[in-house]
Amino acid sequence: MTDAETGQNEVKVLSAFNKWFVGRSEFRPFCILLAAVLFLAIYFMPTPQNLEKLLTVPNPLGFKTKPGYTIVDHINDIYYLKDNGNGPEYKIDAKEAARKVKIVTGMILVAALLWGTVGIPIGATAFLLAVIMYVTNLMPAPLVPKLYMKDAVFFIIGALALAVGVEKTGLDRRIGLVLLGWTKSRIGLLFMFGPLVAIVAMFISAKCLIAFLMPVLMRLYKNICRANGMERNPDLGLFLILVIVYMTAMGGPGAPTVGARNVIMMNIFAEMGNPMTFLQWMKYGFFFVPVGAIAVGIYLYILFNKKLNFKINPGMHIREDVKKLGKYGGDEVVMTVILIGVIGMWIFMGQRFGLGGPAIMGVVLMFLTGVVKWSDINTNVSWGVIWMYAAAVGLGKVILETGTGIWLANTAFNALPDFMRMKEGLLVSVSILTTITTNFMNDGAAVAVIGPITLPMHAMADLEMWKVGLSTAFSSSFAHCILIGRPGLVIAYTLGNDPETGEKLLNLGKLLKYGAGLVLISWLLLWGWTFFGYWKWMSF
Repeated sequence: MTDAETGQNEVKVLSAFNKWFVGRSEFRPFCILLAAVLFLAIYFMPTPQNLEKLLTVPNPLGFKTKPGYTIVDHINDIYYLKDNGNGPEYKIDAKEAARKVKIVTGMILVAALLWGTVGIPIGATAFLLAVIMYVTNLMPAPLVPKLYMKDAVFFIIGALALAVGVEKTGLDRRIGLVLLGWTKSRIGLLFMFGPLVAIVAMFISAKCLIAFLMPVLMRLYKNICRANGMERNPDLGLFLILVIVYMTAMGGPGAPTVGARNVIMMNIFAEMGNPMTFLQWMKYGFFFVPVGAIAVGIYLYILFNKKLNFKINPGMHIREDVKKLGKYGGDEVVMTVILIGVIGMWIFMGQRFGLGGPAIMGVVLMFLTGVVKWSDINTNVSWGVIWMYAAAVGLGKVILETGTGIWLANTAFNALPDFMRMKEGLLVSVSILTTITTNFMNDGAAVAVIGPITLPMHAMADLEMWKVGLSTAFSSSFAHCILIGRPGLVIAYTLGNDPETGEKLLNLGKLLKYGAGLVLISWLLLWGWTFFGYWKWMSF
């Protein structure tokens, strides 16, 4: 064999190894190995002194537990001191509690890396997190499955299944006619429909809007492609998806009704003796919403202007689609009644049934009335994504319960320079810290963790308490980058497929890429337009 042939063989072997090592979507050996190394490095690292100290301080700032309890006491109370007739199984000490915090911190990195790169299937990562909890004895084994089945998970299942019923009956097209039938161009979509959706999202859950509008947008995607002589155009599909997910996010600061994150902050205000009314919240938050929506419109126009150099007339295509449905009746009427009933229960009976209860009731009614078959749900609902969200909800709970969230937040905050903890500098710091946290956790959990830490600092920073709290709550709406940050992103990712080929139009890499840009824009808008803008003219 000549030297040249030997060199060629070596190149082929090296190329094959690189191809295997880098891998493909759902199997990336390098990412799997990196996740394992990071987890083990955190697990075996020496326990920081500030961690053990935090775990043994009674009622640490930002951690809600019984009077006089430490975080160690809290972990014992919820995991081990449940009296089953034979007394508690055993009681942990500060060293064991610190080990649990390191485990959870490692799980955060594993989840972020493998979900962000799709190193293994997203549902498999959800199971991996459960395996870690079992193997490391993070908690008693019977408690692990309970983490995965929460009201939020039932809501995701129900919302995705209801979306299948809405699409199958054609009701999605009639909803689209109401909301999009009057738009005639991409400009109208971005700067008229977009701000309208952002304002509606102040009062109707963004995840619900996304669930019911995604089938409309995916059908619209296919019709626009055909009208312009194309079978597919992934850029167009991604554009339509980002319009709905980004515009609904901009509605987050506008009113307390957008979700748990704002309600949590209002509860914190009340607990600290300075309650806020619904109208007062809107006074400080509403003006962010339309400006935020316009900023999103400009951002998406710049990103996609050259890629979408063809005619886009949403209203025309939706009107044509509705004409094909014929007379309104039959299953459409049944589905309309079910949908109105579910929304009504969300609004008027949410405290009793939560969000998941009405959603699952609606699904059962679809089966009882024959609107859908099990094969429709089984084929069109992405169960891997549901498991991913279930694991994310469970991970968020253990982040809170073990004190991991409070420790990470304290560590990050103490690392800030002094000028970032005084006056408006504190508001900027809070917005950055909350945004990062909410992308890796979820909005409600982020506010629950960050709010109690930052609000008491308002006096030291010479700021009004409401300013600090609102900056925290507003920033929790900026979960633009990672799928687990917002239920709406999970729904958009699940339903964002070509209606005919099933091609995935929103991938995790592009979500991170475009979402990171919007996070920067959201920060600049919050700092410039809100903190140093109209808030300066308002009394607090």
